[in-house]
Amino acid sequence: MTDNEALVRKMVDCYCRMDADALSPLLSPDARHSAPGSDFGTSLTGRTATVEYFRKNVFPSFDKVNFEIVFLWEDREHDVVVVEWRSHLWPKTGKEYGNTGAFAIEIKNGSIDLVREYVDTEKAHQNVN
Repeated sequence: MTDNEALVRKMVDCYCRMDADALSPLLSPDARHSAPGSDFGTSLTGRTATVEYFRKNVFPSFDKVNFEIVFLWEDREHDVVVVEWRSHLWPKTGKEYGNTGAFAIEIKNGSIDLVREYVDTEKAHQNVN
């Protein structure tokens, strides 16, 4: 397993544990995160803003989350890791459901610099709200 793959697996583990504090050291100071179209859709810039957003807005919406990595591919030349995932989610709404999606992650100097998150937004909206 390469360093980039290990880094991304740690990020997914932080999501599963809903641990914003453990996410912080994985991100570059100017890290960006985008999740276009989702209920949590946002365009964040900066490690602190990203961690606080997950701590205050995303993780409190769920009792439990589980992300399963289905496929992980690394483009070593460009320091990019793509993850296809399946999730099983227990939102506070009580509407337990599963979803699928992908992360396209750019890594810079050993830290996560950009996460582009793509998810079935309609399915998420129906169950998280």
